[in-house]
Amino acid sequence: MIGLQFLYWSLLALFPGVKGYDIRVQIKNAASDTLLLAYYYAEKQFVKDTAIASNGIFQFKGDSTLEAGVYILVMPPKYEPIQLFINEEEQHLTIDLDAKQIAKSFQVKGSRDNELFYDYLRYLEEKRPQAQAISDKIKTEKEAGRDVAVLQENLEKINGEVKNKQSEIIKNFPASMTAILINASIEVTIPEMKGTQEQIEMNRYLYYKAHYFDHLTLEDPRLLRSPLIHERINYYLEKLTLQHPDSIKHSLDDILRRIQPAEETFRYYLVQFLNNYANSKIVGFDALYVHLVDEYYSKGFAPWVAAEQLEKIQKNASALRPILIGKTAPEIRLTRYPEQTPITLHGIRSPYTVLFIWDPECSHCKSSLPHVIDFYNKYKAKGVEVLAVCSQFSDKVPACWKYLEEHNIKPGWINAADPFHASKYKVLYDVRTTPQLFIMDAKKTILSKNIGAEQLSEVMDNIILRNKS
Repeated sequence: MIGLQFLYWSLLALFPGVKGYDIRVQIKNAASDTLLLAYYYAEKQFVKDTAIASNGIFQFKGDSTLEAGVYILVMPPKYEPIQLFINEEEQHLTIDLDAKQIAKSFQVKGSRDNELFYDYLRYLEEKRPQAQAISDKIKTEKEAGRDVAVLQENLEKINGEVKNKQSEIIKNFPASMTAILINASIEVTIPEMKGTQEQIEMNRYLYYKAHYFDHLTLEDPRLLRSPLIHERINYYLEKLTLQHPDSIKHSLDDILRRIQPAEETFRYYLVQFLNNYANSKIVGFDALYVHLVDEYYSKGFAPWVAAEQLEKIQKNASALRPILIGKTAPEIRLTRYPEQTPITLHGIRSPYTVLFIWDPECSHCKSSLPHVIDFYNKYKAKGVEVLAVCSQFSDKVPACWKYLEEHNIKPGWINAADPFHASKYKVLYDVRTTPQLFIMDAKKTILSKNIGAEQLSEVMDNIILRNKS
């Protein structure tokens, strides 16, 4: 009876146009009567379906089509993955395997791609011990001081056979997931470089980065549901890209351009990138958020975003844009205390100005004040001025000066406030929390921001050193 059922579903898998998915799995030596069908989604894995064995067969069935990609069959208690490719046109499969020797026993009907993949795995299982035995022999012979030329030739022959097998699959089945996985395993071949050692290393790096995605077709929509894409993209952004906003912008654009034909992949990574940089604590990375909003969200590349949400995203970008590192700080007009005379940010003549926005009722401000005072005492002789702005309004402003008096704080810097918020400095500098610190040069170009008070000295040293070089 089991054989007839298996044959029936094998025949059914041959008929195209059948809606939904139907995957029947017969497992010899199964450790459980439960089998899970899971799938990759970028860096995560999710369970799609669960099957309970009936007459020794597990069946996964649904009316809707499975999204194409790399799936895995997993069985408790060990949950060892059995890899399975799902393509749009191959959704009715019958699988027969032995849990004790999966690759060797795996048989499938209804999927040429899975047949190809497990044939390839069996080929590797045949060649791998041969290559390992020769490698071990080479090591032994070398240690004994004997010639290994013939052994080396034999090893190269096996490696060449494997490469030929890979090339054959890629050539004959270029659209298969098997070919994509093989391609992804191929390392970038860097040509010989000339020049000084430093030039050679730099050119090798530039070549490797430029060709990093040569063997991985990011525009293939199946890759989002595979173990390949996420790690590669992260490595490209975090290891191969200089961690400076301008360099990262270029890499982001490169990735998004490549994956744009795959709509779901494009959406996933555009949303992820935006969220990552919206929440980034790295100084200057808010420029990446603004870049993504300006170049993608505001230009209609994110049609899935509701109008209300898009307006909020654009509003956040507009708040950040004028105060990005490298921008000229917005001018603000304040009242200086205790003199109660007008003062402007741009009117301060100093090689460097630190804008310190604080609140006497803010615990973080209170803990920051000693650090800022120590910093000012150390750097005022080096041309640093501090403009400390009390963020209280109207009749609460005196609370700032009272706090300083009660704690006998006499920093010597410029104390100021805007009691009626006439300058709208909280809007201009996107002050949602306090304290806020901005470091500017003589032209009031923003050099650094969003740093802790305890970091001021280190950041200032780097700025001064950089400007001297």
